[in-house]
Amino acid sequence: MNRRDYLKQTTLFLGYAVSATTITEVMLSCKSTANLEWKPVFFNNEQASLVAEIAETILPKTGTPGAKELGVPQFIDKMMSLTRDEAGQQEIISGMEAFEQEAKEKYGKPFTELDENQRREFLVEQDKNSPPFPVNMWGIMLDPNPEPITFYRGIKSMILTGYYSSEKIGEEVLVYKPVPGPYSGCVPYEGQNSWAE
Repeated sequence: MNRRDYLKQTTLFLGYAVSATTITEVMLSCKSTANLEWKPVFFNNEQASLVAEIAETILPKTGTPGAKELGVPQFIDKMMSLTRDEAGQQEIISGMEAFEQEAKEKYGKPFTELDENQRREFLVEQDKNSPPFPVNMWGIMLDPNPEPITFYRGIKSMILTGYYSSEKIGEEVLVYKPVPGPYSGCVPYEGQNSWAE
């Protein structure tokens, strides 16, 4: 191989390397801005990031763990995948899109890009404008014409359920009494009346 052929080959390989790097950078720049440390099974990255930020705004890390630390967004993602039918899943996605649109109209940017105060202000407003859950007893709806449950009210309910049913909160924050507890056959009555016979 002469010098001219060698230079042509080297330049060609250099061109491929530069092109590959450039293409990779372009593709990465088109990817989602949502930076997740877990892989959603139901939501896409942007939706999962939105759920995570709503959860962390409602239950931030203080003296107790925050929602993200306890895996609440992952819990919601899994619940959506396993417990909702197609209509219920579509309802959540539509509600999520409307929620984001409302944030953009009010602040000019999506919820995930708002600062902490704007997020709190927006969620307080959502809470005030969302009707409460319809009254029901044993799964029977008592209100004949209930108002529809908003996205915010539904997602907040799932966030609270995921948070307060977590093992860490159950054992370290709430009063934890395992059921069934230990069996004690003979317990003396102290300071209370005996059973009537």
